Amino acid sequence: MTYQVIARKWRPQKFEDVVFQDHISKIIRNSIRMGRISHAYLFSGPRGVGKTTMARILAKALNCLSADNPTDNPCDVCENCIEIKQGYSFDVIEIDGASNRGIDNIRDLRENVNLAPVKARYKVYIIDEVHMLTKEAFNALLKTLEEPPKHVVFIFATTEIHRIPETILSRCQKYLFKKIPVKSIANHLEKIIHEEGYKIDKGALYPIARAGEGSMRDSQSLLDQVISFSDGAISEEDALSILGIVTLDSYLKLLTFISNPDPAGLVDEIDRISVLGIDISRYVAGFIDIIRTIRLVNNGIILTEILGFSNDEMQALKKAGSNFTDEELSIIYKLASDLQTSLRFSTNERINLEMALLDMISVKKSPSVASILRKISEARGTGLNSAAGTAGKQTKNTTQVNNEESAIDNIKSLFHGEVID
Repeated sequence: MTYQVIARKWRPQKFEDVVFQDHISKIIRNSIRMGRISHAYLFSGPRGVGKTTMARILAKALNCLSADNPTDNPCDVCENCIEIKQGYSFDVIEIDGASNRGIDNIRDLRENVNLAPVKARYKVYIIDEVHMLTKEAFNALLKTLEEPPKHVVFIFATTEIHRIPETILSRCQKYLFKKIPVKSIANHLEKIIHEEGYKIDKGALYPIARAGEGSMRDSQSLLDQVISFSDGAISEEDALSILGIVTLDSYLKLLTFISNPDPAGLVDEIDRISVLGIDISRYVAGFIDIIRTIRLVNNGIILTEILGFSNDEMQALKKAGSNFTDEELSIIYKLASDLQTSLRFSTNERINLEMALLDMISVKKSPSVASILRKISEARGTGLNSAAGTAGKQTKNTTQVNNEESAIDNIKSLFHGEVID
């Protein structure tokens, strides 16, 4: 049998198999059971989250021969289901909106739409990236959507719903697909690995899932790349080096070198990253995500689905975050964000990264506003206490003056002798 990539081999074939889109599966299945089948559906959402997959499953549900009417549980073994699954059904027509976007293409569709299905109950048109159609093509499609034949169902898929005219949107049932959380992707990848008979360190699954950026298809493609490198067993270090993904340990090292100022350690780590060929912009983006996570955790916000880290990783991040105040993290995040912007116009990304990290060390060395205010408060308290016991409301005595001068000297020392009036 011809080899199939994981993304195709593991494409869901039933509604319940589509990961993290239960809210859509439930509505569509209920509508099929109730016989409330729409003539036009619009699936929108990020890439690789199951839009086209859901469209194909819906096409099977409408035409499955295991029941006399459309079923919410297609058998996947009847003639119609197999043909739709294999992609050669005469009655399920998939159209790429990017390459068939002109008015002539839609005119051809309109001429064929009135023809009865060859073998199925419904003729299903799946138009992917429908937002790529021209204005004229949308206008030509509009008349068909207003008065569609009873045997036709349109399913539109798009990543940019805002580019579709309102006249088209108003004639469709709209379903918004969610970005898939890291944990859900990692769990599914683990299931695939187990079923395929491979071994991979669990620590590699979360970084791979994060690199997929909410797309199951992208994450599966990355996993496929890793498996192709291995001979059956894949270590975390191998997996991440193959994909150019930075381990969490690298970011934790940076935080350690910043909290316990070690400029030489920082430069050594950046040198190691550069030698590995890691993209600096991607590295900085990962560091920004780490700072964001630590600051949220330090403020008592621990939402695993949002943050996308395993329990072990969260414990390590909590430990690293305990060395920073909220104010320090805020300034470090701003420095990292500014660095990300400057990298777009930089001819030497490594130098920019090194300078920004040294600035972060300076933040840790310098006194925070909170510590300065605390010192002032303590100094004032010392001055007032020394004045206690003096009779009545007298002018400052010598002890008070000396104490306040001592407090000012303490504040000066915080700024290394520099005082700004």
